Amino acid sequence: MSPESTQAILNIVLPVFIIIGVGYFFGRVKEIDLKSINELILYISTPCLIISSLSRFPIDLQITGRIFVCVLIILLITMIAGFILIKLLDLPYKVYVPPLMFANTGNMGLPLILFAFGEAGFNNGIIYMVATTLFHYTLGIMLVNTHRNPLEVFKLPLVYSTAIGLLISIAHIDLPVAASRSIELLGEISIPAMIFSLGYKLSGMRMTSTAYSFLFGTLRIVLGFALGLLLADILGLRGVALKVIVLQASMPPAVFNFVLAEKYRQDSQTVASIIMAGTISSLFILPFIISYLLDK
Repeated sequence: MSPESTQAILNIVLPVFIIIGVGYFFGRVKEIDLKSINELILYISTPCLIISSLSRFPIDLQITGRIFVCVLIILLITMIAGFILIKLLDLPYKVYVPPLMFANTGNMGLPLILFAFGEAGFNNGIIYMVATTLFHYTLGIMLVNTHRNPLEVFKLPLVYSTAIGLLISIAHIDLPVAASRSIELLGEISIPAMIFSLGYKLSGMRMTSTAYSFLFGTLRIVLGFALGLLLADILGLRGVALKVIVLQASMPPAVFNFVLAEKYRQDSQTVASIIMAGTISSLFILPFIISYLLDK
């Protein structure tokens, strides 16, 4: 890479990892109520971000549908690959398969897309994140707790904010300026709060089963990259849409995997270790993926 390209990549990646680092070191020296911050992100700022982003630009329903299909296929293939791998290694599937399937498309994916591809790619990034979240709250929960009701996903405000954002865009509804600015300001909280909370959460995680953790954490990135590139091309996605899908598919394991493991009494420490290992690996792998996508 030329010095200019290297500088451009660093300008995309470093802000995200610096804020993750701030959250991490803050978590090492001070304890705060992260639950309140996460609830602000989940129930207020992220829904506002979704509505604000989706309503500002025309939505291509065909591309939106293809993104959902792409996410579903990636999840199914990574699930099958995960079951094969854990069978060979004789590991518990409820611990190792979900982190291989579900990527951090919110906390890490959205800011990287915003910095790399700007507003042009951000809408597609949000669609990908929403699709991943919906499947995580249904298929993901069923994997760790087979008795859970998949209809619980409809308790999420993300479902309704996505529907509202799409409706406003498709129907060309003009919101009052005061309303649109309020929604936009609340949405702007989401990105830095997401990154900071990721770092803070990582500060409480510890590495165990290091070899397996790096195997599954790194495989999540590499396998996601390969599948994203293949499926986006097969589904006829081009330009920024293709790049966004590939980058989102290449994210490390989502922190929500740890939340579910803890809630349903799986080996949450091992899940945390996989997330930590995947995030560390992403620091070295993602710059090359972003460089490849920018040159594509």
